[in-house]
Amino acid sequence: MATDATGKGTARIVDYMSARKPAIAAALGAIAERRGSALQDRIAGGRDLMRRILEMSLQGKMIRGCLVFLGRDIVAGDPAKGEESLGRDAAVLGIAAAMELLQTGLLIHDDIMDRDVVRRGMPSVHASYSSELGTAGIADSAHAGEALGICAGDACYFEAFVELSRALAGMARGSVIQVLCAEVLSEVAVAQMTDVRWGASRAEASEKDILEMYVSKTAHYSFSLPLAIGALSAGADDLVGPMTKLGERLGIMFQLRDDALGIFGLEASTGKGVGSDLREGKRTLFRARLLAAAPRAEMPRLASLFGGGTAASPEDIAYLLRLTDELGVARSIEELSLKAEEEALAILRALPRLGPETAATLESLVAYVIGRDS
Repeated sequence: MATDATGKGTARIVDYMSARKPAIAAALGAIAERRGSALQDRIAGGRDLMRRILEMSLQGKMIRGCLVFLGRDIVAGDPAKGEESLGRDAAVLGIAAAMELLQTGLLIHDDIMDRDVVRRGMPSVHASYSSELGTAGIADSAHAGEALGICAGDACYFEAFVELSRALAGMARGSVIQVLCAEVLSEVAVAQMTDVRWGASRAEASEKDILEMYVSKTAHYSFSLPLAIGALSAGADDLVGPMTKLGERLGIMFQLRDDALGIFGLEASTGKGVGSDLREGKRTLFRARLLAAAPRAEMPRLASLFGGGTAASPEDIAYLLRLTDELGVARSIEELSLKAEEEALAILRALPRLGPETAATLESLVAYVIGRDS
């Protein structure tokens, strides 16, 4: 049985996602073929754009798309019932594919802002464009590649809404669009702007502000949104609130783990360059607590590592690992994550109409989020 760092089983949620990922991938492939051809008929480059979007989308775990199904199963019944209808449930499958297109667009733009040239073990979209343009002898290929990447990310959002429009035909689309747009996506944009401003500033952020940014930037769109839309697709408007609260706890755990992996993770596992958060001076809870606890003598070296603009060496990473352990920072972050885990479990166990199989899958999701290594 698969286990995470805390020894709790994660096999159930891994199996759940593995069973649904092929269908979501196939839906994305169909979208890329259909929309690529339609765009190509009107303007050259449409097919190439959709090919690139599909290529990046297929490399992901498709967590958000799978959570749409899980949100539906919370209402409709245990996973076995969901699996029986998987091939026929075009609406939920379309919504799941749209969530993955939104995720791809956000990642394309995030890589440009963070100057990351590797994503999911392959060149990031803007880096790929820049390389091709440079080979073709285009002047200032780096800037042009970033501009093309911005356009590609925008196209992901547009295509996601095209697919949502198709998927929601005949459904109560108003409530879904309200949750999606008014309550989540613009919030993600503002949170990302906050993150960028912090990275460009010398001012430190409070723990309260950092945690609020985690909820707005990661939790709501990565967990609350797909779970809530999945529940809405099954007609359970009353579950939007509980799904939002559950997603917030999952998102905090996810982001705290992401902060650690961004510094101490292995590139082979994470699929992206390690240390970019250090280079860009990301205001993370890890950073805030380390700077608050570190002796004054350590400050010059820490200042050069956090936002210094250069890649951290293996010696730098080992230094940070030792310091976080000695100062109790790692332990305090783990305690916060475990508190969020307890709150998440309490929320999911209070959900109405929850079948035993779905309850076990949700508990496995919590274990997966808190202990993942990629």
